[in-house]
Amino acid sequence: MRKKLLLPLNMVYLLILVGFAFSFFTISFDVPALGVPPKVGSLLVYVGLISSFAASVILIIDVFSNNVNGKYLWTVAILFSGGLIGFFYLRGRDYYLKGSD
Repeated sequence: MRKKLLLPLNMVYLLILVGFAFSFFTISFDVPALGVPPKVGSLLVYVGLISSFAASVILIIDVFSNNVNGKYLWTVAILFSGGLIGFFYLRGRDYYLKGSD
């Protein structure tokens, strides 16, 4: 039985994108050197982490509620990578749900 995601698919993609972009931007660039106050830089990190965490929780709930084959492997992969593996799961979600109970 196929169940819907907790949020619309576009919203989950947005959470993954925001989490990846903010985390990558603040790690890769020296934010105060760009003229951004340090408080705003730390806020970007928090927003990125929270959105990545929310996307991970939504995807793990989806994997277990739909009883996807390899659900423990998907869980470990999503936990360690955040939204990056979740993006690939969402792209092939229809395929993975066909093989589930």
